[in-house]
Order: sequence, then C-alpha cells, then structure tokens
Amino acid sequence: MIYRQKVIIKRISIDKVIDAFHDINFVKFLISFQPVKIVHWVGIKNGLIAELKFWFIKWNSIKVEHQKYEKTNKKLYFVDRGIGLPLGLNHWKHEHIVEKMGENIIIKDRLDFLHDSIFIGYILYPILVIPIFLRKALYPIYFYINKSREK
Repeated sequence: MIYRQKVIIKRISIDKVIDAFHDINFVKFLISFQPVKIVHWVGIKNGLIAELKFWFIKWNSIKVEHQKYEKTNKKLYFVDRGIGLPLGLNHWKHEHIVEKMGENIIIKDRLDFLHDSIFIGYILYPILVIPIFLRKALYPIYFYINKSREK
C-alpha cells in the first residue's frame, strides 16, 4: 500500500529545513500530538537505527534503518526501511525528500508498506498514514514557529 504527499514550505532556506531533519527536536515535534514515543534515535545517516513505539490497542515497536542518505545544497533524500515491524507488517519503506524549488522548499513523503493480509492492510492503512498526513500541517507550523524565534 502506498501513500504520497507533498508539502510546500515558503520563505525559508533549504539549509534550515535540512538541518531540522537532523534535529531530534524536529522529530519530537512531529510526534508530539500522537501516542508515539522515541525509544532510540541518533540521526538519519546511512546505517543508523531508529526505534519508535506507538499506541494501537497496545504499545507497538517499529524499528527502521536509515538508508540511501544523500545531501546536497539543493536536496536531502533518505529512506527509513523497516527492520523490526509490528502488527504483522512484512514491508515498510518511508522515503523523505526535501528539495528547493524556486523560492520554496518541497517536502515529499512516500510511504510504502505491506501486510500478508490485504484486508488487514486496509484496516492498518489509516492508522499508519495519519501520522504522515498530519505533517501537512506540522511541517509548516514547525518552520513558522522556529522562524519567529529567530527574529
């Protein structure tokens, strides 16, 4: 199952957005309105492991390995590949793309996951997509708040 979204951030430098993706406080902000806890997170470069717990009927753990990290002065790209998956999932891939497009920054999320049961996959779809969907509002709020703090 696949979910894609694109969020446009205006009037901010690509460097500030890329730096945010490397900052644990950004991750904490993105999960602060959800039943999610950080178990382990040290960064997003290749080979680094992140583990989060989220509440769905009980606390469930998801462990991902960061892969395909690429950073230039106009783009950031990395993948979270599931290596310890909950709820019977057998595949998890979350691509993060940050690109400069003219005066704006585009943040793209692409989530791809599979469950052995298509029926259960459809039940899980909203549960797994909502945290990413919320970023449509959370990304702009985070950068607006932090831009205000700089002044």
